[in-house]
Amino acid sequence: MHRIEIDRFKCKKHTHCIKVSSDIWRMDSQGRPVFVAHSGADSLHIDDSLLESAKKSALVCPEYAIDVKDANGNSVLGIEPDKKEVRTIKAHYDSMKEWVMDSKGFFTIKPFPDEGVIRVRYYNEKHQLSLVIEGKTAIEIYNTIVREKLISRLDHAADIGAELMKAEIAMNTGINYVQDSPLELRK
Repeated sequence: MHRIEIDRFKCKKHTHCIKVSSDIWRMDSQGRPVFVAHSGADSLHIDDSLLESAKKSALVCPEYAIDVKDANGNSVLGIEPDKKEVRTIKAHYDSMKEWVMDSKGFFTIKPFPDEGVIRVRYYNEKHQLSLVIEGKTAIEIYNTIVREKLISRLDHAADIGAELMKAEIAMNTGINYVQDSPLELRK
């Protein structure tokens, strides 16, 4: 027998646990994850049939608010957040030296605030406009780009995600958006 626990003070309502383990979690009326079997509890005894699902829900929690323990009260997750020395890498990027064109093509991004949409034009490897993707949020657009296999490089995917998020922020706040330039935040 195992026990799954949630620390309500650490939980920030990301709800990743619900997405991966709906057999254990559901959302309450305030958007918080609660146990399907006992919504008011902070811990729940589970049998072995739910163990893997419980582990999944704990491992996707970015706040480490969920733990799964064995009969002796020991965590079965194999992680100890903030208790281990880890290597720190200083981030850097020089676009003039490191940038490489994606062999699948490139994108131009433009928000249309009056319509509440972002339009992305996809130019194929021959630099020909071949597709327009339209969406309301960065996440739905970049997931469409990945699902349609329009991108081949991880750095390009990361860049497109960042650019789409900037376009969404600009569209929703009235800030001017220029692709590949920093947002001009008002002070």
